[in-house]
Amino acid sequence: MTATEQYVKGARVDSDIGRRPTDTEGSPVCGARMDAGRAYAGIPGLLQKVIDDDDTVAWAAITEKIDYIYTHIGYALDSLDRETGFITGVESQVRSGKKLVFKPNLVGPQVIDPDTHGEDLGAPICTDWSVIAALMRWFHDNLDIDYHRMALGEASTSSLLLESVFSRRAGKTITSEAIFEGRSGDFYGGWGFYFVRRYLAERHPPSHTDDPMQGYEESVAGRYLAPGRAGNRLMVYDLNKLGDDPSRGRTVPVPGGANFPEITLHKVIVGGDADDPGDYPGCVLVNVPKFKIHAQDLITNAVKNLGIGLYPTQCPSGACHGQTSWKYALPSSATPSYKAKLPHMPWVVEIDTAANLPVKDESGAYAATKTAGMPGTQADVIRAVQGQGVFMLHVSDAIDMINLNHNAEGIAVRVPEGYIWASLDCVALDHLCSRYCFKTVPMAEGLRLKEENGWTTEFVHHVPVAKLEGRTIVTAEGLDSPLFRYNLYRYAEERGVGRQQYYVTGWDSTTRTPLASLAGHPGRIEGAAFVELMTTTMYYNPSCMLWDMQKTLLSYAEAHDSLTGSSLVEQFMEGFDENRDGVIDYDENGQKGFWTPGFSILSHGLDLQMAGDYGMLEGNFYVTANFSLKHTDPRWNPQGHDFAREYMLVWIATQAYEMSKAETVSDDPFVPGMKWGKGMWPGWQLATRHLLSGFVYGGVSPDRVGPGSLYGTAFRYADKTQNNGAYTGSVDQAASDPHAVGAYFEAVSNGAKPLDFILYVPAGFGNLENAKIPNVEETDEPGRIFTAHFARGREVW
Repeated sequence: MTATEQYVKGARVDSDIGRRPTDTEGSPVCGARMDAGRAYAGIPGLLQKVIDDDDTVAWAAITEKIDYIYTHIGYALDSLDRETGFITGVESQVRSGKKLVFKPNLVGPQVIDPDTHGEDLGAPICTDWSVIAALMRWFHDNLDIDYHRMALGEASTSSLLLESVFSRRAGKTITSEAIFEGRSGDFYGGWGFYFVRRYLAERHPPSHTDDPMQGYEESVAGRYLAPGRAGNRLMVYDLNKLGDDPSRGRTVPVPGGANFPEITLHKVIVGGDADDPGDYPGCVLVNVPKFKIHAQDLITNAVKNLGIGLYPTQCPSGACHGQTSWKYALPSSATPSYKAKLPHMPWVVEIDTAANLPVKDESGAYAATKTAGMPGTQADVIRAVQGQGVFMLHVSDAIDMINLNHNAEGIAVRVPEGYIWASLDCVALDHLCSRYCFKTVPMAEGLRLKEENGWTTEFVHHVPVAKLEGRTIVTAEGLDSPLFRYNLYRYAEERGVGRQQYYVTGWDSTTRTPLASLAGHPGRIEGAAFVELMTTTMYYNPSCMLWDMQKTLLSYAEAHDSLTGSSLVEQFMEGFDENRDGVIDYDENGQKGFWTPGFSILSHGLDLQMAGDYGMLEGNFYVTANFSLKHTDPRWNPQGHDFAREYMLVWIATQAYEMSKAETVSDDPFVPGMKWGKGMWPGWQLATRHLLSGFVYGGVSPDRVGPGSLYGTAFRYADKTQNNGAYTGSVDQAASDPHAVGAYFEAVSNGAKPLDFILYVPAGFGNLENAKIPNVEETDEPGRIFTAHFARGREVW
């Protein structure tokens, strides 16, 4: 790194905006840029060979990849130590008895598939276990910290659910800690910490006597040992688990609390009571998020991995009796998952817990309370931890940045950007990462546009926008930035969580040049010149598209209004623009508090999925019917609810955008002269029809009826329970022939006896392409719409 030593922070460099000094003010964010293909890419396939075949060549390839990450973590952390001297602070804290606790982001720790041992759905969205391996080794080798003075702690939203699912599958108890390990005896499935241990053991210097494999048996057996009593073990802690033993938690005050005056957290994080410091000595918290685009927020990274990720799901509520009434999470069962009682949006509505529906006041309006929303929820818990004197280091896994989704649903897309970022300031780190993520316009052009347009930031990216050409709405290129509408970093700075201003240092090994920033723009120093580092990816989450890509959706609404005389822009603004400034901020999510009943519905769906042999089918049906359909229109439910009406606008507009990307051109039957596909957008009525047909049938034609749709789910249940799985090929809820629905349609058309079920739908949804669908009846009865009746109505979903 000779070039790094030659470059002096703050030196004047040549740039597109003139000769300027690089940044020196604010919090240091120190990074390393690497070849993402040489990092953890390909590890799942290699690990499958290790598990199945004990392939030593594959394991050697994995360790080579972790070594490569280890080297680059060293670049980032060495740079951070030069800027902050953090190593001295960590060493002092650990000498005082505190544990070095690594907190990854394992929202869906389904990384190793329990059946195939290959990659599972959660692999892209979790902090990669190889990064934790490299990090732990760095602290061990460079700071001489024994592995038994380290621990892994996580409060995953799905760990307890997977504990139940995997235990049933394995025919034995699989603890959530073993799920984090990824191995429980001869059962493989989960994340991969066992392989972290294996790597560390093999890279162990002969002079060290500590053993990173110690603690694995405790994970498998579910033996809990407080950090102060763990002895020579490297322990894994599920930070959710306060239900069986509430003494593991401690309630701490929130300085300047917005949503909470106090928060209960696991003592592994905040330390124990003063009269027993040897039991829970406190920690140095190493926060290791996975950089992702979020579904209810802008990004999930350092702030959110603590701001949502530290709240325990299985934390008993003091307000109610019973061990399954949780303080922060739903469902109220032994397997809570959604941290649904945390305000995710400003408006929170009162819920009728028996019905999982919101309560209305005497005037018929929803009984809603305004909170500080997601910013308040996140700032509260971080300030609570800061108030306990916890030393925090943040290391972001941005080697593969994740686009389109942050959940384990199979549509998250890896973008090999190749970064590791480290900072003592989570706000500064996230501010840098979000600016990088949403900038595809060079600095000089961005600054010019900012001045010309009166923008609040020059960090903007190219987005598709819609414009009217004759009778067609076509796609053109425009500029937008979610940072125009995002307030978390300013709010967090005001709360004392961190600073927005930052400067960058570090090393780019792909070009062997130092990293720096200029006016907040990340880049590298090549000779005497500053070269910007920019992504080429358009980052957004379809679930949050109105906020992420507002100009895209509203330009479509405006073009559609001009063409057809609709009032879509007015509806969007009336539904979301609370302060009537013409911009829908991330904190403007509708005053009906959609996500409060939304999370309640989702959590009840999980309860159903966990029940009986066919709970997965019934739970999926319930969620689709109640989250996505019934409560978007007061005519479709007996209580007259419409708390999802405004979100339906977002879903339809997003559907129209997806349809504009179709590879073929089609006519719009509802708007004369309009075509859609290949960059042309459909009309609102057609997009609505496609969206609703997708929920009900999975497609808009009989040959596209999908197994996960309302119809497909009801059909599978009926076939498996009434017909011995003759069409689906199995009575197992998880196994079905993908061609089963088509075979059923053909059989019925040839005179076969229909299965005994009825799916009730609103008028106009009983046919696809003018073909009547078997077992579907149209109705105008609100209590029947989007319900399924089996065995002549003896069972109703």
